[in-house]
Amino acid sequence: MEPPIVTNKGANPEVYTNAWVTFSGVQPGGVDVVNYTDETSALWSRATTAVAPGTTVGQYGTILVDTATQDSVTFIGSSQNTGFTNLVHSGAMTGSYAIIANSDFDSSAGYLFGLARPGNIPGIPSPVATFLAEPNGTYNITPVEKFYIAEGVYTPGSIIDVSTVSTVSLEIDFTCKSQVASVVTQASNGSFSAVYY
Repeated sequence: MEPPIVTNKGANPEVYTNAWVTFSGVQPGGVDVVNYTDETSALWSRATTAVAPGTTVGQYGTILVDTATQDSVTFIGSSQNTGFTNLVHSGAMTGSYAIIANSDFDSSAGYLFGLARPGNIPGIPSPVATFLAEPNGTYNITPVEKFYIAEGVYTPGSIIDVSTVSTVSLEIDFTCKSQVASVVTQASNGSFSAVYY
């Protein structure tokens, strides 16, 4: 997906895109389906290596949030109780959800915050976008309804830069469209095309 818009005290942290839904191999004439819903989850994880394209998000935790009610959640970084708590139906900017970072960790802890959506495994949110977490902040995360299709070998949760992972990709953009579905076709030369319905 297109990275969400993320602000923290007026600053915009660098947001990394994760491989969201992957197919192990689409055969000639084959069909695979991605069902996108507005189901959104706040995500936290802990980086064990430097965060950059090629890194895969390891174990993570999520909590279902609603951008319509501007949900906010608090993140606790202490080792005994690490995770989200205090879901409140307010506190975020319009069209966003918020992650409130406590002061019980520092940036060297390697925590990541982000966005997750239902992915390859039904009922289990998969990382869509991640960014480095800093303590004492309120992160407003605004999802963007834009997607990219690319061919390659990806693991769900891998941090990727769609502009560099493939020479051929296609943007699927539902922003301001009345259509709710798109059929993407890959030609024999590897190029993609889309029709909206």
